[in-house]
Amino acid sequence: MYLLATAVLVCLSSLRAQVSVVDDIQRTVSLRALAARVVSLAPSITETLFAIGAGDRVVGVTDYCNYPSDARRRPRVGGMINPNMEAVVALKPDLIVMSMEGNIRDDFRRLTSLGFAVLVTNPRTFEGIYRSINQLGTLTGCADSAARLVAALRAREAALRKQGSRESVRTLLVVSVQPLLVAGRNTFIHELLEAAGASNLAAYARGNYPAYSRETVIANNPDVILVTSDAVADASSLPRLFPEWSIVAAVRHRRIHRVESDLVTRPGPRALDALQSLVHILHPTR
Repeated sequence: MYLLATAVLVCLSSLRAQVSVVDDIQRTVSLRALAARVVSLAPSITETLFAIGAGDRVVGVTDYCNYPSDARRRPRVGGMINPNMEAVVALKPDLIVMSMEGNIRDDFRRLTSLGFAVLVTNPRTFEGIYRSINQLGTLTGCADSAARLVAALRAREAALRKQGSRESVRTLLVVSVQPLLVAGRNTFIHELLEAAGASNLAAYARGNYPAYSRETVIANNPDVILVTSDAVADASSLPRLFPEWSIVAAVRHRRIHRVESDLVTRPGPRALDALQSLVHILHPTR
């Protein structure tokens, strides 16, 4: 697991200078002072805020924000696609952070129309994660600790990419079984797979999470099938659900693996834990 070292992270709290960043939809978000009351509307954002030492600034989180443990003790404002707007407003945040992957445009429009400062993140690559970490560091006065975290994550990413670079493993990552959905190209999961040394067989299918037929899986004949933990209780259930897959290489060689959904679907600091897990699965002898 990555080391937060929160005990030594020090964020500025008294500076009143204006700060601003350009978010992932190319809006300039400006604050008259460092954010002291932050509402996070996505788990990856919550994890990032705590990772840079700004956890004490977090005054509201979603029902799905379960890491780190301190996040579970923050006031809840509902789900990602259906946050309780009254609860958000009642917390009087000076910064609200949203994600394009999970939050909806109508909520963004409503919050900005009410005059709240809203930062929108959309990290679909490691570079995007690092950009979001630095943006949140700037707005909360944790720029130095954010920079240190990014440096550590970059070094870890480089080492793990090297481990996964010697061969390409034909892979499908299943995110739902009913209906059958897989991770496509325009997702952070695709970035994870490629960094771990996988060839994502769904990369050229339409959509971020395209629907797959049983026959398409057979035609793709993946060497490894990964399935998220929120889709199945155990990896062995897939061959039982789809007995015709018995001829697929991943099934024949028993290379079906259940992966932790909270890791592979959250583009935040723990993405390097996800990458490490995938490297070990795809290249078990290393």
